[in-house]
Amino acid sequence: GFGLGYLPADAPPTMAATEPTVAVSLVAASQTTPGVEIAAADESAEEPLTPIRNFFVMLVAIVAIVSCTFGNLAAYGQTNIKRMLAYSTIAHAGYMMMAVAAAVALIGRDVEQAETAISALLIYATIYLFMNLGAFAIVAFLRNSMHSEEIEDYSGLIRSCPMTAVMMTLVLVSLIGLPPLAGFWPKLRVLQSLYEAGGPLMITVLVIAGFNTAISLVYYLRVAKVMCIDAPSDGQEPPTLGFFPTAYVLVISLPVLVFGLLPEAVAKWAEQATQGLFQ
Repeated sequence: GFGLGYLPADAPPTMAATEPTVAVSLVAASQTTPGVEIAAADESAEEPLTPIRNFFVMLVAIVAIVSCTFGNLAAYGQTNIKRMLAYSTIAHAGYMMMAVAAAVALIGRDVEQAETAISALLIYATIYLFMNLGAFAIVAFLRNSMHSEEIEDYSGLIRSCPMTAVMMTLVLVSLIGLPPLAGFWPKLRVLQSLYEAGGPLMITVLVIAGFNTAISLVYYLRVAKVMCIDAPSDGQEPPTLGFFPTAYVLVISLPVLVFGLLPEAVAKWAEQATQGLFQ
């Protein structure tokens, strides 16, 4: 009689304890299952994109390397300054594409660093606009006066057109990417983005970018040497620039110096423009 009376007496508490447990489990399952399914769906959706992103990074990196190296090597052997600047433009386009490769590589890992890479691209494009306009404007004005675009005809320019020679030298040094001029900061940011992206490919691009900067150092400074150190050629008529060309060169080249000393002005604008771009 004791056993029969004991089992029914204990059965209701056991059932009462079991039922809430089952209910809690069902509620928890109903709350967590959709999230798990969504996360799994998101992961499965991202997996097919990873090979595509990697392929795109490799493609852009290769194009950037080829553009940068070809442009600098072609500019290195030029005796015509306009052709030299034209080929160097291809090289600078390669540097900008390096920032794109770094940004795409960083999107899947660090969104903020990816946005920083794009801001580096914007800074580079903005500052390069002033550097390029200044350089080609000086070449055009001197061609109208000298009737020549040969680098050797720029010898001794510092004596006849000191302001023009100084401005051209500043622009050339900025195109190299040397401090404290404006061209230093965007190139530094691009190299930092490549370093942050990491991996064998991005580090290889970083090393090649440094190698190309060394090449550009030679041919840009060669022009500066001809203008500021070499003596004028015998029988060469010294060029003269009027007030308007000189003022134009000064105004268009001045930002190269100002942005170099105050890089935060452009950097802040670029960071605001790219904020939340990949969110």
